[in-house]
Amino acid sequence: MYPKAMADKGVASNGGTATRIRDAATELFYEKGYHATSMREVAAAVGIKAASVYNHFASKEDILFEIAYGTMQEMLAGGRAAVSFAASPQAELRRLVEFHVRYSAQNRLRAKVADDQLHALKPSRRKRVQRIRDQYERLFRDILTAGRAEYGWQVDDVAVVTFALATMATAVDVWYREDGRLSPDAIASIYGDLAVRAVMASTVSPHGRATTAVE
Repeated sequence: MYPKAMADKGVASNGGTATRIRDAATELFYEKGYHATSMREVAAAVGIKAASVYNHFASKEDILFEIAYGTMQEMLAGGRAAVSFAASPQAELRRLVEFHVRYSAQNRLRAKVADDQLHALKPSRRKRVQRIRDQYERLFRDILTAGRAEYGWQVDDVAVVTFALATMATAVDVWYREDGRLSPDAIASIYGDLAVRAVMASTVSPHGRATTAVE
């Protein structure tokens, strides 16, 4: 769920009509883009008068901010939970990638809007979303740094590999469809294996034994 209240004045609390407005706007922003979507179209999609939208959101930008900010909050909380009980950097990486892929598939409209339309926010709001995104990316960086230091992972540049893995997982929201051949869990498992194999290849553990990507 989205946070119950936002710090910015005018951003809606998590209520029934406000949620319907946000969800309708998400679909329109996904299909048409933020700038090409009007508040009147959002209202029509919800089945309310255009003026009624302003009882919940002071502006169209407020809706986009709630989508982007709420999405990144969910991802950060979910990413932290995914790695919290992992026993090794390998398990952490697998679980984080699987979470990211699963989230991108199950929330593909919101995830893509939050990523693609972020530039439409005013700088102050965009920075707030980016700060949370930076915290999320730090999860990847910390895992890759630990894996390289402790297990000799093949990570030439932590920042670049972080970007590569996150971008790979995020791109699921472009092509995944609910009626497709594979479930989000199945896709997540494939991506988790791919990520671990990519960084581990054939490495040696601190105990001197060879490790493989499927341990």
